[in-house]
Amino acid sequence: MAKVKYYAKENTKLGTHSFYAVPVPNGTLTFNELCEEACRNTSIEPSIMRAAVSEYMKTVQSNVLKGFRVPVGEQFITVYPNLNVSVKDTKNQDGTVKEVATAKMVTANKGKSRLGASVSIKFSQEFASQVSWQKIDERTGAVVEDEDITDGGETGGENGGGDSGSGGNDNPSGELEG
Repeated sequence: MAKVKYYAKENTKLGTHSFYAVPVPNGTLTFNELCEEACRNTSIEPSIMRAAVSEYMKTVQSNVLKGFRVPVGEQFITVYPNLNVSVKDTKNQDGTVKEVATAKMVTANKGKSRLGASVSIKFSQEFASQVSWQKIDERTGAVVEDEDITDGGETGGENGGGDSGSGGNDNPSGELEG
């Protein structure tokens, strides 16, 4: 079973006593490395795969720019246009409401265009069944505890769990949406 390391980090945006898990990456693979690995034990040349995937991604990009939700792989990831904009009441220095926020105040020129992504529930469930987690100390990298949430540990509930990957991204690091 795959083992992914993580550490706990305080979410200072929410104040004290709020923490979230941060997975530690093992590095970054290049597109060429992935194509070569995907072609092992097949008759497909990595150069052919690179060309096919590059053309596919051009089509994905073109259709996202038209406003479509576009699958990247079957039952894997869906990419979509996303507009990050919100408004709220403005207040005077004494805390009284100066201006009440309305839906008419939400406009694209006040937001940031982003590319959103969601992971299919099926792929997310497959990942969860194949991974185990190892908590480390952020500063030293030393193992804090060996934790395998797939074997009788907490997998959800009031204080645990996480996003199934079926929609939004609650991770403060914003790894899927950017």
